Amino acid sequence: MADLPPDPAIFGVKLAHLIAGAAGGLARSLTHPGGSIMRHITTSIVGTVVAGYGTPAASAIAIRYIGLPDIPVASVEGMMGFVLGLIGMSLCEALLRWARAWRDGPPPSFPPAMPK
Repeated sequence: MADLPPDPAIFGVKLAHLIAGAAGGLARSLTHPGGSIMRHITTSIVGTVVAGYGTPAASAIAIRYIGLPDIPVASVEGMMGFVLGLIGMSLCEALLRWARAWRDGPPPSFPPAMPK
C-alpha cells in the first residue's frame, strides 16, 4: 500500500483547518451586518487563526468526551474548525475584556462571585 502524502500545512497548521476557520469567520461577519470592510476582513482573519491553532485540541475533546460515533476524524476536524472560526472573534473579544478588567483591578473570578 502506498503511503499517503502529508496534509498540506502553512506554518505547521493544516490548511484544511485554516480554510474551515476562514469560512466560519466569514459566516460570522456576514451574520453581523454593518461595519467596515476592514472589520469583515479582521473577523475572518481572527477566525482563521483561532481555528488553525484550536482545531486539534477541540477535535480531540469532541471525539473523546462527546463521543461522535461513525464520524471520520477529518469530518470532526472540519466541523470544529468551522465552529471555532465562527466563535473566534467572540472569544478574542471576551479575552480582551477580561484582560482589561484584570489590568484595572484584581482578576475577575470564574465563575463570577454571587452578590450577597
